[in-house]
Amino acid sequence: MTAGHWLDSDGVDYRRLRGERLGRFQEAMRARGVAVCLLFHPANIRYVTGAAVMDVYCAGVSARYCVVAAAGEPVLFEYDLAIPYSAALVADVRAAGWWQFTGSRRERRVTQAVAAVSDVLRELGVAGEPVAVDRADALVLLALQQAGIRVTDAGPVCDAAREIKTPEEIRLLRLNGAVGDAMMADFAAAIRPGIREHELYAVLSEALLRRRGEVLFTRLVASGRNTNPWGAEAADRAVQEGDIVAVDTDAVGYQGYLIDFSRTFLCGDRPPAREQVELYRVAHDFLTVLREAVRPGISYAEYAATVAPALPRKYHRQRYPALVHGAGLEDEGPIINYPGQGDNPGGEFLRENMVLCLESYAGAVGGPFGVKLEDQILLTANGAEVLTRFPFDQRLLGR
Repeated sequence: MTAGHWLDSDGVDYRRLRGERLGRFQEAMRARGVAVCLLFHPANIRYVTGAAVMDVYCAGVSARYCVVAAAGEPVLFEYDLAIPYSAALVADVRAAGWWQFTGSRRERRVTQAVAAVSDVLRELGVAGEPVAVDRADALVLLALQQAGIRVTDAGPVCDAAREIKTPEEIRLLRLNGAVGDAMMADFAAAIRPGIREHELYAVLSEALLRRRGEVLFTRLVASGRNTNPWGAEAADRAVQEGDIVAVDTDAVGYQGYLIDFSRTFLCGDRPPAREQVELYRVAHDFLTVLREAVRPGISYAEYAATVAPALPRKYHRQRYPALVHGAGLEDEGPIINYPGQGDNPGGEFLRENMVLCLESYAGAVGGPFGVKLEDQILLTANGAEVLTRFPFDQRLLGR
């Protein structure tokens, strides 16, 4: 369930947080001519209502959903056991339909659920309008169509609303930057010869949960040859003296906000090999270029063209899939790709109060290891404010 407070001094106005997020969402609806949205994705429900219930579970099961008109308060269809908790945050909470795992009753139950949504559309005065849906299972989409409801994509609304962070979101993201630094400190302190990757992953998870975070959504802990190419998840491999150990936090932190940064460490007391220092410096220098070039007003295309040449060609085959992605209640927009790797519209620009993750990976094809580094930053009028400040491995920097 959603926690109300972490510390008395956390400084976050939760009423303002909910109100400003809902206001941004409805402003994005009006700007795109969207009269009503039907939201199933947990992060979007949390964004407009402030209520979070079993978000990991609900990412795969349509147990709760929310109707949001372009003005007024949302109507939350809630998992029945959680109604008393969500009612403390949302004025209109109703029992959600349940059609998963019900065999031959599925069609009848989902038809009843859609009928209840149709009642809300009439109450809100938007019956007959297209309904923008973020995501839903096939049975729901078929039932909406059978009820005569025209379905459109809510993605452009959700993306536009969430890209720019409100003042209270920024407070939470700064708090989570400190949580991330503490997680990384615990992780780094646990690295020793003989510890296994899955044990290091457990250290990271425990460090998050102990600080009121919520969940790790990947298992990106790798050592030795498992670091090249990047993407191997924690296994039973024992870390050896002199190994490279890399981690990506990929955490849903306090009050649901993302903690997403990466560090790579050297295991043991042995001095690093020349090749390790060389590769680490490549990744570190590239991350520095990413950070120094980011600024409000630069187009995605110009930014990509400015920074991409800084990564030596020998590492292009296995470079990280994106240069930059946004961060909020999850990984989100904007996404900036390498030139030629994906679309970077010249008419889209980085803007103040975006929170961005800058991605750097260096590892040659067939190489014995790779180095993953990443920073999470707030884009201010003056450039990057780094939210995740845990230091880099000075030995691997050759210092």
